[in-house]
Amino acid sequence: MEEKKQQKLAVRILRSVYNLIATALIALGAVTAVLWVAGIRPYAVVSGSMEPAIKVGSICVVNHHASFSKVKKGDIIAFKAGDNTLVTHRAVRVTDEGISTKGDANNTEDTDPVTSRNFIGRTIFSIPAVGYFIGFVHTTHGLIAAAASLAAFILIGMVIPDKKKEKKK
Repeated sequence: MEEKKQQKLAVRILRSVYNLIATALIALGAVTAVLWVAGIRPYAVVSGSMEPAIKVGSICVVNHHASFSKVKKGDIIAFKAGDNTLVTHRAVRVTDEGISTKGDANNTEDTDPVTSRNFIGRTIFSIPAVGYFIGFVHTTHGLIAAAASLAAFILIGMVIPDKKKEKKK
C-alpha cells in the first residue's frame, strides 16, 4: 500500500513539473511573439569585437523601431555592413554623414559610417551564452533535435496520467 502512495506521489510530482515546464514554454512563446510584433529581435553574437561588454555566444536584443536620429555617442547599435553582414558596435561619433562606430575590442573605427539606410536598431540588452543555443537550432541537426525534443515532450505529457482528466471520466 505504501508503494502505491509513493507511485501516486511521484506521478503527481512529475505531472506538476511537466505542467510547469509547459506553462513556461507557452509564456516564453507568447512573450517572444509580442516582442517580435513590437520590433524587438534577438541576434546571435559571433565575433568578439564588442568584448567584454558583449561576449561571443551572447544574444543582442535589438529594437528595430529605434530612431536613427536619436542615436547618441555610447549607444550600441546594430547595422548592416558590406555584404549585408549584421554588425553590433558602439556609436563613437554622430555627424551629418552618419554614425561612426567601433567595436569595443577593436583598435580602429569601422571604415564606413552607419546611415539610415543600413541602420537596423539600437541594442537594448544582451544575454550571455544564449546565442550558442540559437545558433545550434538554426542548423539542420539543431532543428531536428529541437523538433524531436518537442515531440518527446508532447508524448511524455500524453503518457503521464492526469488526475483531473481521470475524475471527469
